[in-house]
Amino acid sequence: MEKRQKNIAVCFPFKKEDVNVFARNIKEALSHERVKDVLLAGHSENETYKGIKAFVDTLSEDERSRIHIFTQKRIGSKRPGKGDGMNTAIEYFVKNTDAEYLHFYDADIKSFNKSWIDRVQKRLDDGYDVARCFYPRAYTDAMVTWNITRTGFAYTWPETILPDIEQPLGGELGMTREITQKLIVDSLVRDASDWSIDTALTIAFARYHVKLYEVYIKEGKDHKLYGKLSDLETMAVECFNIIKENKGLKIDTSGMVYEKDRVELVPAEYKTRVAFDIEGSIKEFKEGWSQEMMEIVKRYFPEHISQKVFDAVHGADYTFMDIDMWYEVYDVLMEKFDFNIKAWRRVLFKLWVLRVLNHAEIAIHDPDRALEILHRMIKFFRSRRLSKV
Repeated sequence: MEKRQKNIAVCFPFKKEDVNVFARNIKEALSHERVKDVLLAGHSENETYKGIKAFVDTLSEDERSRIHIFTQKRIGSKRPGKGDGMNTAIEYFVKNTDAEYLHFYDADIKSFNKSWIDRVQKRLDDGYDVARCFYPRAYTDAMVTWNITRTGFAYTWPETILPDIEQPLGGELGMTREITQKLIVDSLVRDASDWSIDTALTIAFARYHVKLYEVYIKEGKDHKLYGKLSDLETMAVECFNIIKENKGLKIDTSGMVYEKDRVELVPAEYKTRVAFDIEGSIKEFKEGWSQEMMEIVKRYFPEHISQKVFDAVHGADYTFMDIDMWYEVYDVLMEKFDFNIKAWRRVLFKLWVLRVLNHAEIAIHDPDRALEILHRMIKFFRSRRLSKV
């Protein structure tokens, strides 16, 4: 195969974005010597969609001919969201392009450039089926990844490589056409129309026994940040729910190839950066407790946990949710959580906030120890579950 052959399609799923940042990223992708198609998968024909269409109209005829802009279809049965966008793009790639590789990148990344495409594609050219990106992140960031997804993988599939994947929720990845052809007929992936899509894809890759490589983007992912933890409530709940829904799924990755880049020394700024509004999140934890939520905590969780939760609501210690207690909480959630009951969804979120606040308290004073505890948490969940096999 010619090195310079145009055989890559790059997709940017988008909803509400900074049009200038998004347009710059489109230009970066178009400038790559191997990018044949750029797919722009919009949530709807909103202001961002109109702004990007206007930008596309300013491009050269050659550039315009390589751009495909469309809105996402309603594919899954869950809440319409990111998953419908990605699944629409995957289907569009298979049915309307002849490129050999599909890459996904978030539209809002200010640090994105065409070298990202090079680094992902290098691993695909090396024979890997999927290449995913991971980044240096603030030690108080990635709290859904650590406390929902990686712990969930360790709890549910402790004998697999799933808990070892650095960023299973990352939206930046590349894959071969063969993998996309499997994905468009995979009911688990197609159904994941909401935030659960990244988890569904990670599970699917494990089930397919793909050759997986994680690429370290050392310059980091400069993008829109969240404020209070409530901004992540829907994501946390939906990411947990897909793991619970599929906990009976048998996955064996013993023959799977998984490798990743060696992580260089993490810059000091990532250790001390606080990734969310701590005081605002404490306030949100304390507010909005319904009687039904209180009853769920009292009925289903051990008394030594429920009493601490109730005390925290009224102003007592809110940093008690260590990894041992989080395992107990996770154990209950995996058995009793009901996604269809709003009170259960809110309880899951409130308890997750307590876990994050425990971590943040340690990270502020001793970031290296906090990161070590996160790694220890995954090992702890894994060992506890393996002891029950």
